[in-house]
Amino acid sequence: MIELYEMDLEAMADALQRSGDYVVLRRLAAFEKRPLPPGAQTRLGLFVDVETTGLDPAHDEIIELAMVPFTYDVDGEIYEVGEPFQALREPSRPIPPEVTAITGIDAAMVEGKSISPDGVTAFAAPAALVVAHNAAFDRKFLERFCPTFTTKAWACSMSQIDWAAEGFEGAKLSYLATGAGFSTSATGRHTTAWPP
Repeated sequence: MIELYEMDLEAMADALQRSGDYVVLRRLAAFEKRPLPPGAQTRLGLFVDVETTGLDPAHDEIIELAMVPFTYDVDGEIYEVGEPFQALREPSRPIPPEVTAITGIDAAMVEGKSISPDGVTAFAAPAALVVAHNAAFDRKFLERFCPTFTTKAWACSMSQIDWAAEGFEGAKLSYLATGAGFSTSATGRHTTAWPP
């Protein structure tokens, strides 16, 4: 019965989309592992995202860190996405209201929580490449928080991809996800979904 219901939902979604009057967003599903071709040379990459108390890496602090490891080959094909690391951290000063409005992270969520630099180092150490959407921002905070990030090659999925050539008018993650037909959050709280 559940399979029939799911097939009906998919048929309804397709009918709505074909009508031209609706845009249907689907939940972004987990990445399915793909078999490696024989002789593939692989590397470990790391998608990262930080939420902070502000824009100044010299004074503001990380309040959330998410890292998702992935296996890729030398041609850039992704074959596997590993278990994520996600942690919240209580800053030394109150989270500004405008930051809570953007991130959904408030004082109650981070109270008493911390992120171990040693744990982050152990998680990130095997990565050959670190990717962030706006790496110029995330990189400064992460290199200050955990020196292992100073030893990594970095890539930026916002500035190093020609999103206009790909048919997108902007490069904000939520816009890109919506434009590709995906919803990245069931709760309304900011969520970064990788891979794009």
